[in-house]
Amino acid sequence: MGFQQGLSGLSAASKQLDVIGNNIANGSTIGFKGSRVEFGDLYARSLASASTQAGTNTQAGVGVQVLAVSQQFQQGNITTTNNPLDMAISGNGFYRMTSENAGNGGIEAFSRNGEFKLDKEGYIVNNGYYLNGYRMVNGVKTGAEQPLQVSTINSGIAKATGATGERGIDWSFNLNGGAAVIDPAVKTFDPLDASTYSYTSGAKFYDNYGNVHTVSVYFARRDPVAGPPEVNNWDLYHAVDGVIVTNPAGGTYPADPAAVAQVQFDQNGQLISTGTPITIAADVSAASAHPAFDIDISNTTQFSGDYSVSRQVAGGYPAGKFTGIGADSAGVIYANYTNGVTEPIGQITLYNFSNIQGLVPNGNNRWLYSSDAGARSMADPNSGGMGYIKPSALEESNVDTTAELVNMIIAQRYYQANAQTIKTQDTIMQTLLNLR
Repeated sequence: MGFQQGLSGLSAASKQLDVIGNNIANGSTIGFKGSRVEFGDLYARSLASASTQAGTNTQAGVGVQVLAVSQQFQQGNITTTNNPLDMAISGNGFYRMTSENAGNGGIEAFSRNGEFKLDKEGYIVNNGYYLNGYRMVNGVKTGAEQPLQVSTINSGIAKATGATGERGIDWSFNLNGGAAVIDPAVKTFDPLDASTYSYTSGAKFYDNYGNVHTVSVYFARRDPVAGPPEVNNWDLYHAVDGVIVTNPAGGTYPADPAAVAQVQFDQNGQLISTGTPITIAADVSAASAHPAFDIDISNTTQFSGDYSVSRQVAGGYPAGKFTGIGADSAGVIYANYTNGVTEPIGQITLYNFSNIQGLVPNGNNRWLYSSDAGARSMADPNSGGMGYIKPSALEESNVDTTAELVNMIIAQRYYQANAQTIKTQDTIMQTLLNLR
């Protein structure tokens, strides 16, 4: 019987060396998961010969068998790269990929390898398979899960100030409480004559084509309104692209009926009124028109000290050109533009399984689903128990090369010992054959 045990041991040791060799060979393979061999002993037992005495086993085993080669799905180390399309999963989950970009998608596979790139049609691919997720329109996921394609994004992008989802202009000032009063009856407002107003500032805004326009505001201090309490008065004028906009309604205040608004402060320097709203009228005279929008100066103050602009933020943005794509920790894919705009165009979905050991290895760092994997779950990255995406990074192989080299020495000794078992059995048989 020694030959059978030795042969089974040689076969098992050979399989173990195969697995160790495969682990070491893939020590630099991105997303690779190492494997181990699981053994079980063998017995040739019958009920009749199970024992000679009750509870006493008299049979020796007949060797060893390989029960399974199981992959170990522990997290690999994450290393950073310079490729914005490299994406590592930190935590649970697999990328879902398909072999085709249309129809039923062809072969469905799952992977931890985040070495993605764009093909000539703009699809995000990995070794010929297409990364799946959801398209995003205006920041919202839409449609069914599908291969992610970025070739349809805008080559240029712009948005007007005051357009849907964009603010007008938030503008805050401090007007010097010690500024001299200017009498409009003596000095009529003239934007070319700095003695006819107290302070001026300008801001940019954008039309539908992303063209830049300028709005200028002018403050002229006027006589206070008698109280009690006394109210500090300023007339506000504005010009769009150098053209003064007047107040067609007129009125007793502002002091100058041509001013578009009156700005008033209490005795504590706090704004109490801007009179009529400060609105930039819509321009519909050209294809590159812009909508109407308001200028918000509600945080303006009047204190002593120099005139200053404490805040100036305009909605909209100028024309920009597509420069590339990137991702965030939630798996959202962004298109980046030269004007600083990042537009979400899609989101990756991650999958997990109740028994990941039931997945079937298919080569090229991919696994196929089988019924042994059990129920599958799907969620956005960093939610629903899934890990998060680390962009510009890759998950390395989880193989510990040092440990594998030690295991290889042990398996080699194991192989040699089983060979010695066969050699010893052969010597015993030779001794029997030499009996006279």
